[in-house]
Amino acid sequence: MWRQWQKANNYIRSVQAFQDMSPDLAVRHQVNQSLHRHRRPLSPEAWCEEFQREIPSSQRQTLLFIYHCLETYSGIEFNRVRPHDHLVDDLQFPLVCWFDWSTRFCDDVAAHFQTDIGSCFDETRIHTIIDLVTFLDACLNSNSETQETP
Repeated sequence: MWRQWQKANNYIRSVQAFQDMSPDLAVRHQVNQSLHRHRRPLSPEAWCEEFQREIPSSQRQTLLFIYHCLETYSGIEFNRVRPHDHLVDDLQFPLVCWFDWSTRFCDDVAAHFQTDIGSCFDETRIHTIIDLVTFLDACLNSNSETQETP
């Protein structure tokens, strides 16, 4: 009897934990609706160009990587996101993404760019999309300089 109670209790706790760690689809919808009302969509190329006006040194491959990854993690229409949007305040990233989006991001960077950023990436220090682009560009440039040194 006690074992059955423990199993039931564990099941209830796992369902509650799953809800806490999963995206809030209502908030995701609200963010997308707000972006849809106030912004026109940009093609991926135009999106990159807008970012390169803000950060001329940013690499197109880095921008496209961020564009596609963050859209996948968040479910937000990234063609309406702009450089100065805040991950938390504007895009509600902690609520619209799975709890482990930052870990997935680090894994995807490692797989795509062969660069491990896991030890230095702290999503709490990344406030805007520009901050994320700047951070990733710096990591990738540092890695390429390290690889070129004999």
